[in-house]
Amino acid sequence: MTLIFLFLLSALVFIISSSDSEAAIVFPLTKNIINSTSHYYSTKIQVGTPSTTINLFLEIGVQLTSFTCDDTGYDSSTYRFINCNTKKCGRFLGPNQLSGGCLQCASPKPWPHCSNQTCALAFGDTGGLSEDFFKLKTTSSSSSNLLQNSPRRLPFACLNSDFTIGFMNRLPLGTKGSLGLGKNPFSFVAELSSAFNLPKKYAFCIPSNTKSTGNVFIGGAPHNLSANLLRTPLVINPISSVNELVLPDTTSEEYFIGVKSIKIDNKRVVNFDTSLLSINATDGVGGTTLSSSVPYAVLHSSIYKAVVSDFVKKAATRNITRVAAVKPFGACFSTKGVHWTRAGPRVPTIDLELEGKNKSVNWRIHGANSMVGVNENVMCLGFVDGGFEPRTSIVIGGIQLEDNLLEFDLTTSTLGFTSSLLVKDTSCSNSQF
Repeated sequence: MTLIFLFLLSALVFIISSSDSEAAIVFPLTKNIINSTSHYYSTKIQVGTPSTTINLFLEIGVQLTSFTCDDTGYDSSTYRFINCNTKKCGRFLGPNQLSGGCLQCASPKPWPHCSNQTCALAFGDTGGLSEDFFKLKTTSSSSSNLLQNSPRRLPFACLNSDFTIGFMNRLPLGTKGSLGLGKNPFSFVAELSSAFNLPKKYAFCIPSNTKSTGNVFIGGAPHNLSANLLRTPLVINPISSVNELVLPDTTSEEYFIGVKSIKIDNKRVVNFDTSLLSINATDGVGGTTLSSSVPYAVLHSSIYKAVVSDFVKKAATRNITRVAAVKPFGACFSTKGVHWTRAGPRVPTIDLELEGKNKSVNWRIHGANSMVGVNENVMCLGFVDGGFEPRTSIVIGGIQLEDNLLEFDLTTSTLGFTSSLLVKDTSCSNSQF
């Protein structure tokens, strides 16, 4: 009787700890510099048996985590391909896959265990849907920083490295794929949340320098921080772009938010067509999205020119001197005489006015997230001109996301955000993250 009681008690403790609100799967994030005007963010995963460590590019708004399987040393005894022409294959890619839904493995095989029965990716026969066990870092109030195997195999895209040279040439040197954090019901986030019985949400905090580490939290932001986030609804773009790894003819995987207006030093920017802030339901053009793969904000030309014009005028009132532009930026300034604060150079603030629950909320962009130091004497406004025919009117880039805690709740379809943590005298490299 005593043994039975102890067994039931231990089972109860396990259930409580496994559903703990503090529990999360954690991926470390690092910032990597390419040159003075370009950078990217990456993480490492461990997959397979024996475990292979693979460096991945952070890419939110993409359904599948993917990596090259032919040049990473990945040769796993627990690898399984997802069979083509099955419900599981169709669940990810729909009924209209190229190559009849089946991958055509060349000879020699592009990667170990490649099979002609593999579910082919929607963009061709250079990769296939696969499954394997992942070794993951988990945290909870009862146990911290533990590495454990996923309780079941998780899906990912196995790619041929030749493919990444062409279609996926956006991958930075040294990375072998991307950590996809899209919102599809069968995305990597959804699969991880289901496998570990976590809330269907995730958060990330991107570091602003190469010497510190941020994190991605599958399961949501640390509980003591999530309650203080400002929240805005995520907006659905009904049309996916041609480059997204998503089900055919479905809504976009990208994360859109509803920007109502842009303000500089609390004054609204007005000299552009405000209809650009909305998404066209017919073709999916317009609106505002978040991107971890674009280093700086990219704006439709008319929005860009209006923002730059007003920013330059406000900077002049602070005796900040404009200097010659440094590509890819259009507005650069001398650092001489500029005062510095915890949140970066004291320059005009930029506010994105967003939809809130009962009233509008502002995402404030301070100097640390608006300015790029290209050298000791020159800093530039970290916004670039996207031309007059971009698919998306505003893309909020990586530098705008640094040292901001963001939480994507896929159940309620909302974004929680802090604006700059530097104002609160902390950062994404703080130990509490």
